[in-house]
Amino acid sequence: MRNRLALAVWVVFLAATPPVWAQETVELPGTTGRINVGFTEPSDQGQAERLREVAARLKPVSDQLENLEEIKIVILHSPRELELRLGPGSIGASSGASYLDGILFLSPLAWQRNPTDEAIDQEMSEALVRYTALQLAGGNRLPAWLEQGLVSALTKRSFGATTGELIAHRAALLLAEAEADDPAVGYWAVRYLLEARGGLAPVRQLLRLVAQRPGSFVENLQLVYGVPVGELERDWRRWLLQQVEEEKKREGTTRQGPLVKD
Repeated sequence: MRNRLALAVWVVFLAATPPVWAQETVELPGTTGRINVGFTEPSDQGQAERLREVAARLKPVSDQLENLEEIKIVILHSPRELELRLGPGSIGASSGASYLDGILFLSPLAWQRNPTDEAIDQEMSEALVRYTALQLAGGNRLPAWLEQGLVSALTKRSFGATTGELIAHRAALLLAEAEADDPAVGYWAVRYLLEARGGLAPVRQLLRLVAQRPGSFVENLQLVYGVPVGELERDWRRWLLQQVEEEKKREGTTRQGPLVKD
């Protein structure tokens, strides 16, 4: 049985009559991909078209990881329905990823706040990356640092160098943990894997190994990168401190005197 994501879980509707799903589909020119948006109410068609357009425009973000042949999006109609599908702790969320059921979006018409275009773009970008990573992992749960770090790296969300210095001095073996209490851990860990350990190709290999051996993440990590996880962790922390020192030097350079020519 597939493990659920931290934010996504399939819940069977308790309604007496199951909803009848309609679907908006777009074939993306120049690619093999297509985007399907499912909805139950005729009034959702406009929102389906909107989300379909946003997903088509932002799909290149997740294509950095893998160009999926199909993206599934499901429009929901109430915060309660979204909460049931995503699971406990999802209050305030507006999207999530589910390997079996597609990307779950609460219709903007039902949101308690009025979403801006920027907010919808951000939600869609993050959801596309999570969905793609989960597809590669066969629907199996990923360590929080890896999932969060891929989102940060591919959507260009960054954290300051000071966060790297704090993480580098922490005692826990962070790359062996399933849960991360700080999203900056994922940012710096995945950035290290991308910049110092071969880029996205080994990450794809790691995700595919998770699909084959979901209960052996640490062993998968060691197999892909060819070193014990403790050594990988130590090298990551050394790399982190180097990044911090380089950032401090750059900041010191920019603060030296006024930029005025004689």
